[in-house]
Amino acid sequence: MTNIQLIATDLDGTFLSSDKSFDKALFRTVLKTLARNKIQLVIATGVHQERINRLLSDFLDVGLSYVTNNGARVTTSEGKIIFEKTLPLDTLKAVQKLLATFPVKPSRGLVYSTDDTAYVPREYVDVMTAARRQYFKKVILFDDVSEINAPIFKVTMNWHNFDETKFYDAARQQLGQHVHVTETGTGAVDIVPAGINKAVGLKILADDMGISMANIAAFGDGANDLEMLLAVGHPFLMPTAHITGPFESVMADNDHAGVLKTILKMIDN
Repeated sequence: MTNIQLIATDLDGTFLSSDKSFDKALFRTVLKTLARNKIQLVIATGVHQERINRLLSDFLDVGLSYVTNNGARVTTSEGKIIFEKTLPLDTLKAVQKLLATFPVKPSRGLVYSTDDTAYVPREYVDVMTAARRQYFKKVILFDDVSEINAPIFKVTMNWHNFDETKFYDAARQQLGQHVHVTETGTGAVDIVPAGINKAVGLKILADDMGISMANIAAFGDGANDLEMLLAVGHPFLMPTAHITGPFESVMADNDHAGVLKTILKMIDN
């Protein structure tokens, strides 16, 4: 596939194994191969930058690009932010109202996220465990969204043993065209600004680099990857994915470095 100029990969369920690790030695080999072929790697994920920084702490100086927060923020390999779209206060108020009236509370937590800070409604402080706090620099409690004085890229909520499609339906009915509701890739639900998804963010990055979407390969496994996979010329779907489509197969699952192995084979061919 000699026409590939850019490769994008999701993290959770795709690049990362089930325990959130990855084969660092193989990753270094892949990065050297990509550099030799002048192909850049993009991390395209639903999570925020601080979480990525902690997961990929040994690789922050290798020139990766980032499409984060399900497309709401785009950063070039030089560290330049070329796109950001946040949720305005009136939309945050509408989200807060929806969550206050929705009959089933997010039992696993609720977070209004910047790229490094978790704003958490005070009533959810008990479910903001150490495991959840570790991926943020700061956790700030609030009683009303009007107290938040920072750009919010997404609102993330998580239930235990609940059919989240019921919330999707309620959110789309009450919030209309003001937001995009999608999965996070980590088993939760994200509310992001309207018109935002990974494909949008990746297209902004590709345009900035002068690369056609037809010359991009992308790896994903979930519904929040679907727009991106449909938009690129070489879409790869993980074998454990819960979506379907006209996508190419990855050599192995995320617990066996499937993305890295497939990239090496793709470049060699």
